Amino acid sequence: MRQRYQTTGMSGYRLMIVDDDEGLIDSLSTLLKRNGYDVEGFSNPLDGLEELRQDSYDLLILDYFMSPIRGDDFVSELRQFDTDLYVILLTGHKDLAPPFATIKAFDIQAYCEKSHRLDQLQLLIESGIKSINQKRRIKTYRDGLQDILDTLSQINRLQPFEDMVNDIVENMISLADSEDIFMQLEHFGHHEGTVFKGSGRFNLPMEQVMSTIGEQAIADIDKVKVTKQPVSTDDSYILPIVSNATEGLEGIVYIGSRVEENNLLDVFVTQASSLLQNVMLHEQLNSTLSDLKASYVETIEALRLAVDAKDVSTRGHSDRVALYAQLLATKLGLSKEEIEDLRIGGLFHDIGKIGISDDILLKTSKLSDTEFYEVMKHPTKGAVILSAISAFEDIKGMVNCHHERYDGSGYPYGLKGVDIPLGARIISVADAYDAMISPRAYRDKRTPGEAIDELKKGCDSQFDRRIVECFLSALEEDADQMLRISSI
Repeated sequence: MRQRYQTTGMSGYRLMIVDDDEGLIDSLSTLLKRNGYDVEGFSNPLDGLEELRQDSYDLLILDYFMSPIRGDDFVSELRQFDTDLYVILLTGHKDLAPPFATIKAFDIQAYCEKSHRLDQLQLLIESGIKSINQKRRIKTYRDGLQDILDTLSQINRLQPFEDMVNDIVENMISLADSEDIFMQLEHFGHHEGTVFKGSGRFNLPMEQVMSTIGEQAIADIDKVKVTKQPVSTDDSYILPIVSNATEGLEGIVYIGSRVEENNLLDVFVTQASSLLQNVMLHEQLNSTLSDLKASYVETIEALRLAVDAKDVSTRGHSDRVALYAQLLATKLGLSKEEIEDLRIGGLFHDIGKIGISDDILLKTSKLSDTEFYEVMKHPTKGAVILSAISAFEDIKGMVNCHHERYDGSGYPYGLKGVDIPLGARIISVADAYDAMISPRAYRDKRTPGEAIDELKKGCDSQFDRRIVECFLSALEEDADQMLRISSI
């Protein structure tokens, strides 16, 4: 028959006693109740084992000699489904104590001989609770750190600064166990003034929040700003946000409720501050690179116009190639960034001709081998001009390879097929078509029909067939736009 004994306490720890001595269960339960523990007792070990399968406990006090199963068999069954439960093994027979190998094999944490006095057992239980508490703290801290890493990984993606601030505040709610939080950043990075984000009852404009939290809270915030140390009160917890680089104060986090010691919250705020600083540096770097790129584009544009000025017959050629390439890239479904790169690549594909003498560029008769060799250098020279800025890396490849041929017989490297950058293959078709329908000093222009025939003949040898077919499709489907481009 199952006998069950229960007491209720407020400690938050649940203890189970399994012993066929009901008197011991009564005595020990009374003692543990005075210490504030939740206790359940079972005189039948099978009942206790079934209870452990169904519910969670922190510590088990277990008799060794019982019926129908002994304590070692009980623990053997227990460890099949619970490897964490803290076990104190009791025996009333000193000479028949379980061997050390058994205690070790089943991860029994403590062993005690039965006595009329419960002092030794009480010390073992208190020691066990301390050990359990320490394991809980370690697990909570470990799991919390993993959650922080996961959260920061989600936050740490390219997004606007304000969105990142919002994410940080939202993810702080669970760590602080409070919805009433606000973050205040002052002159953070290139942001002038104050950045403010609140949640819960602080989801209001900053001026309204400051007018509602009271003079003492404002004084506490000022103290945090001066000392750069957290301030904890009965109804708030305030953390400083300090720059890792300069150790200067960047702002504060205000939690509108009492917060017990919470190292995880401190860690999260520190790491979140680093993410904010990184995104600010990224924004500043992007702004600088954008300004540098714009300035460099203007310089190269001046060089391109100088190339056009050398030969009246080639004026507008680069503009038309850029527009043809842009249209082709759109029809091929490339991204906005790739389309823009192709437009710039088309504009600058012949920029290397700035380094070729006018005598060669304007010659009306056939070029000598030496002269043609000089002309063949213009893709590489153009790539060198563009290599001054890393943002032009893909564009540089288009310029450097736009005279490669699909069968590998082009220059400067003899690349073949898809080894030739896609942008270069697109520009190659656009460049060839516009060159054929435009007059040159050494030949008359061809008709669009003749140029189309040449493109078809060049499929799989000079040109990528897929791009030629796309270009021919554009001539039919976008005839008005193609006509406007050819007339520039």
